[in-house]
Amino acid sequence: MNFIKRAFLSVQARKGKSLILFVVFLVVSNLVLAGFAMQNVTETASDLARKKLGVDVTLGLDGEKFQKYVQKQRNENPNERIHRPELSTEEADKLAESPYVKDFNYLKDSQGVADGYTPINVDKGGDAVGGSIGGSQGNMEMPNTFIHGVRSSDLLKEFTEETNKMIEGRPITSEDKDKKVALVEKQLAEDNNLQVGDELKIKTTNETSTVELEIIGIYEMSTIDSNMETAPPLFHPSNQVYVSYGSLKEFSENKDMKGTPIDKAIYYLNDPDHIDDFKAEGKKTGIDYDLFKLDAHDALYKKMIGPIENMASTSKWIIYLVSITGSIILGLIIMLTIKERRKELGILLAIGEKKGKLIGQLLVEVLCIAALAFSLSIFTGETVSQKMGDSLLQKEVTASEEQENNLEAPTFIFGMNDDQGKDVDPIDHIDVGVTSQDVLKLGGLGLIIAILSTILPALSILRLNPKDILLKDE
Repeated sequence: MNFIKRAFLSVQARKGKSLILFVVFLVVSNLVLAGFAMQNVTETASDLARKKLGVDVTLGLDGEKFQKYVQKQRNENPNERIHRPELSTEEADKLAESPYVKDFNYLKDSQGVADGYTPINVDKGGDAVGGSIGGSQGNMEMPNTFIHGVRSSDLLKEFTEETNKMIEGRPITSEDKDKKVALVEKQLAEDNNLQVGDELKIKTTNETSTVELEIIGIYEMSTIDSNMETAPPLFHPSNQVYVSYGSLKEFSENKDMKGTPIDKAIYYLNDPDHIDDFKAEGKKTGIDYDLFKLDAHDALYKKMIGPIENMASTSKWIIYLVSITGSIILGLIIMLTIKERRKELGILLAIGEKKGKLIGQLLVEVLCIAALAFSLSIFTGETVSQKMGDSLLQKEVTASEEQENNLEAPTFIFGMNDDQGKDVDPIDHIDVGVTSQDVLKLGGLGLIIAILSTILPALSILRLNPKDILLKDE
């Protein structure tokens, strides 16, 4: 009789043993399939997090490194004033030429004193005062105007989200980089009877420079509420003036540097998948990364994706553990089954059946059962994967929250931080789906498990000759 036909008949005849093997294979295949599926989730979640956080990468001051720099300078030169480092547009332009960059913006913030017009709330504590501000700089005026230098106002979040909306004139664009132009808020314009085309003067707090700006646009801010009626002039939103970044060169402590000093550069990439490549490209430029850094909202990204990455790592160990344990259990079951069939195997060998065909029969029996279990796991695997994924992810999210609560209160970081004031929740739900690649991986791994767990026990029996097998059986 053909050994394949004998294998099918044997499976039907030994229903109890076959059912036990089927259940073990089904458990192993479901757990392994869940492990493969959960590993795939990491890539999907990464894309989701990147899309939520945006595809912008900010080149700016690294607050932690700057703190160490300040401490070092204070220790070495305690009487010298520490200047805040700034980027040069010459350095930032090198990154802007990257093929990964779709658009970019330069930002430079400063404070000044209105000259020839009256800021909002200036009569509520904003009058000029004498005294010293920021060290031994002599008499300085209290600033009453917050100035935002930009390359393109349309790229600013407040304009893209329309909390600030242009109502007259035009925005600041890259074409204005060498022009002294400004956007003023509607309330400030109305109170001072300012129109598009008028001149706006702002001077430095030490009165050494005055910038004369042409008003090219008027915007309206929708987030001003009644609480702002008592705000100091510097902090009243209507006193914020947007200017071209080049207009603030005279307000900078590093105005003699090559290029134009800026606080940060924001690069908008054409694809979130290029973030790592763009960062690697940026490391090759001459930018001082001992003080500056390229940040793609890395802290927020890590917070969002951290639990899922931990879950994927756990799922990898599940695959290893289940595969090894499953192979051992199946091997023991098959070994016991073969021992029970010593007489049958001895008779077949005695009548001339080859050992290879006997091993083939045992292998076909196991593969038939394994194929049924793997087929069923394709339908049950998705449900098992989703439940395992939800359970593991919730544990990781809880552990992450506890770890965050146990951290010490954050220390003050000197410098600008794009993510300051922002917060995101970790991704706490995922849709775990079984893909064709997962099924192929399961098939390959399942085949290896079935072969190893069958052949190794079979060799121990079939290395004996038929006479020894039959005599031992008696």
